[in-house]
Amino acid sequence: KQWYQRRVRVQTNLRMGSADCLFEFFHHQMISYFKEQNGPEQIPYCMEKLGYRVGFSLVERATKEEPRFKENVEIVKYICKDLWHLLFGKQADNLKTNHTGTYVIQDNRFRFLTRVSQNQQYIEQAQLYLSFTCGVIRGALTNLGIPCTVTSDVGVSPTCKFQITVNNAS
Repeated sequence: KQWYQRRVRVQTNLRMGSADCLFEFFHHQMISYFKEQNGPEQIPYCMEKLGYRVGFSLVERATKEEPRFKENVEIVKYICKDLWHLLFGKQADNLKTNHTGTYVIQDNRFRFLTRVSQNQQYIEQAQLYLSFTCGVIRGALTNLGIPCTVTSDVGVSPTCKFQITVNNAS
């Protein structure tokens, strides 16, 4: 019985590893496609727009059976824990807020940046890989009733921060 359980665990991990690899490859190919179709200056816009649609739809399905959230902080915590786990297989590492409508989500080992060099040239390119996730966050929050703006920042790769600014925060 132990042998069978270990085999199932290994097969599950292999499938998850394959799915992760395919997701990263697909993400990279989307960037290449948008570069060819629209030019390099349009990549962040196209990736964010696509991410918005994904985040909006994904959170609609994921929260279908759950009661509605009452406070903005609860919603952002849901993004950091549940949605992050759904997308990246782990929770976000840190969440900070100033309690006036600004939240910062930090991921110390962001999936799309783990293979990016520390060189400044590559750090600037890393923003292309973050625009999709900015869109996912914005789409998810919009669907949950929080219209916002999401920006990203890379300090030392693969650490990144996503700053959420709630529109019309009071």
